[in-house]
Amino acid sequence: MPLTHTGLVGLVGRHATYVPLRWSDMDVYSHVNNIVYLRYLQEARVDMLFVHAHRQGAEGLAGGTVVTRHEIDYRSPLEYRQRPLLVETWVRDVRNSTFTLGYELVDVGDDGGRTVYAVATTTLAPYDLAAGRPRRVADKERKVLDGYRDPAGPEPGIARNGAGATDRAVDDPGESKPHVHACPVRFDDLDSYGHVNNVTFVDYLQEARADFAHRYLLDLLGPDEGWVVANVTIDYLAPVPFRTDPLDVRVWVTRVGGSSVELAYDVRDEAAVYATARTTLVGYNLRTQSSRKLAAAERAAMESFMVGLTAVTPAGGPGGSSEEAAS
Repeated sequence: MPLTHTGLVGLVGRHATYVPLRWSDMDVYSHVNNIVYLRYLQEARVDMLFVHAHRQGAEGLAGGTVVTRHEIDYRSPLEYRQRPLLVETWVRDVRNSTFTLGYELVDVGDDGGRTVYAVATTTLAPYDLAAGRPRRVADKERKVLDGYRDPAGPEPGIARNGAGATDRAVDDPGESKPHVHACPVRFDDLDSYGHVNNVTFVDYLQEARADFAHRYLLDLLGPDEGWVVANVTIDYLAPVPFRTDPLDVRVWVTRVGGSSVELAYDVRDEAAVYATARTTLVGYNLRTQSSRKLAAAERAAMESFMVGLTAVTPAGGPGGSSEEAAS
C-alpha cells in the first residue's frame, strides 16, 4: 500500500502519495518504463479518490470511475531506488459529468528543490455500475473535489519542433500504410470490472510500436542508438472485456522532425475502435544518455509510413477504461 499524506506546504490542496518502486519497473535502458509511470498515477489516483475522498463524503467515486483520457509528458528518466516516489495529485477542472486531475511525479529535496520526472493529466467520468453508464458529478463529490483544486498547476503538452519536420496531421490512416499488430488480451489485463485496465491499453501501444520498430527500423540503428518516449496521449472510446481473439493495434506516422517522430494508433477489431492515441518519440543515444538527431535513413523509413487520408468516425458506443473498484 502507498504511504500518503495531504496538504503539502506551499502546494495547498494537492494530495501526496508515496509510491514504492519495483525492480521489475525498469526497461532495457535501466530506466523506469514509460508505462509504469501511468501505474504510479493510478496508485495515487485510487488512493486519493477511493480512500481519502471516500472518507470526506464522496463515497460514490469509490463505486466506479471511468478514465476517458490520459496525457503525460516525460521530463526526466527515473532509475530504480529503494526510496519511494512522490506523486502529487490535484483537481484541474470539474464539469457536469467529468473531472480532470493533474499530477507531478517528483522528488523534493531538503532545500525545497524539485526534480520533476513527469507531468500528466487524467480525465474521468463517474460511472453507475448498476445502470452500466456514466453519470453526473454529484454535489457532495464536487465539494470534495473542489478541495483539491489547483487550476494553475503544470500540465503536459510537448511543443513540436518544426525545424525540418514533415508533418501531416491525420486521425486515421484509412487503407493506406498503417502497421498492424495483433495483440492478445491476457486474463490479467483485466481490472475488477472485468474490462481491460486503462494502463494496459498503453502496454498494447508499446507492443505495437516495438513490433513496428523491429520490422522496419532496427537494422538502421547503430549499437548506441534508440528512442525514448517523450509524450503519450490516449483517448478511451469503449471498454474491452476479456476475449480470446486478439485486438488489432494499428500504428502510423504523423510527423517526422529532426530528432523526434510522432506516431498515431488505434486499438480496434472489426466491430469497434476502443482507443486512439499518439506518442512522441525522441532519438536517444544510450552511451551519452542524451537525445540525438535522426539519421537520414531513419527519417526516410518513417516518412514511408506517413499517410494523408480523411478521418473516420470510430465505431462503438460511449465508453472508457475503468479504474479498479475499491475493495
